[in-house]
Amino acid sequence: MTDSLVLELEPERDRHASLPGRFYTEPAIFELEKERIFARAWQYAGHISRLSAPGRYITLSFLDEQLVFVRGANGEIEGFHNVCRHRAHRLLEGSGCVSSIVCPYHAWRYGLDGRLEHARNAENVKGFERSEFSLRPVKVERFLDFLMFNLDLDAPGFATQVPGLAEEIRTWAPWLGELVLEERAKGLAGDTLCCNWKVLVDNCVECLHCQPSHPAFTDLVDMDSYRIELHPMHTTHIAKCRKPRNRAYHYRHPAAVDAVAFWHVWPNLTFGFFPGTVNFGVFSIDPLGVSLTGARGDNLRADGPQKAEEVERRRYIDEVLWPEDRDICEAVQRGVGSRAYTPHRLSVSPPYDARSEVVCHLMQRLSLAALGVGSTGEGEQ
Repeated sequence: MTDSLVLELEPERDRHASLPGRFYTEPAIFELEKERIFARAWQYAGHISRLSAPGRYITLSFLDEQLVFVRGANGEIEGFHNVCRHRAHRLLEGSGCVSSIVCPYHAWRYGLDGRLEHARNAENVKGFERSEFSLRPVKVERFLDFLMFNLDLDAPGFATQVPGLAEEIRTWAPWLGELVLEERAKGLAGDTLCCNWKVLVDNCVECLHCQPSHPAFTDLVDMDSYRIELHPMHTTHIAKCRKPRNRAYHYRHPAAVDAVAFWHVWPNLTFGFFPGTVNFGVFSIDPLGVSLTGARGDNLRADGPQKAEEVERRRYIDEVLWPEDRDICEAVQRGVGSRAYTPHRLSVSPPYDARSEVVCHLMQRLSLAALGVGSTGEGEQ
């Protein structure tokens, strides 16, 4: 590892430091994260209902890659690089349904299983073997009702990296399988923030900032009940909500859901729900540049006509809570690049409650380990 990554993460026993500013601003570190973290980590592709029938497909851009996910004739969902093996043109756009995958450039045709079926004029190319030009695969896995993918074909399964997570979500959200996509959330296009991806992760995984920064949220949630559980690669955040009439939005009492729950999965995924009618969301923090981050995801609700409290909940999340977080993160990004900024002490001692920054520390440690940086910051390139 280069000298620029040398870091004393734990200079004193039971005292934990945050990352130096360069981890949020240096292009070289960001490039290393792309290869050592995101090219090997499980990511969210979309809700399984978007691939409901053979030939249905969705596309996604991630890192510098273009990807496509399609349900095959056998009912299995496959993932491929959305790049023709001939002259590298993008194959499919957006989402839709096809009987085969045809490149719009030179009309090479692939089956839904990725195998090359036809290449124009290939019969005149000496030694051409169609079997050598199948689409490059992406590893996919179904987790609950969500499609996950990994660019690393040798990566361990997603469920094996987060043992117990599926069961825990089912326990807290037994109605999950009955939900449908919100109309507004059927696409994967999201927001863009002018900050490093870790700034947004750091913000999302702690609630120490909630009291000063999210006054309506702290009126919605019983902050004294907020508890965090640590797991090897994910964390659980649960808090009760006992105030149906609050500054965030009103919901009926008794409510189908009377708590907030968030599960943060390293390096950049969040699952969770809010109080009121049954609901669930998946949130992905995508690295776009050293100081540019994408936010995308899907929101689920009960089937049927939308209720007034659902409209109010979505309005609060989209128009109040999220802008508050976005403004915070963009302000932090400006600060971490200042010569005045130095690493500070994180609040990580028990109890792990709304005041704790222990998950910031866990996420940062996992990222450093992936980069090859040890507890003393020493590593090898």
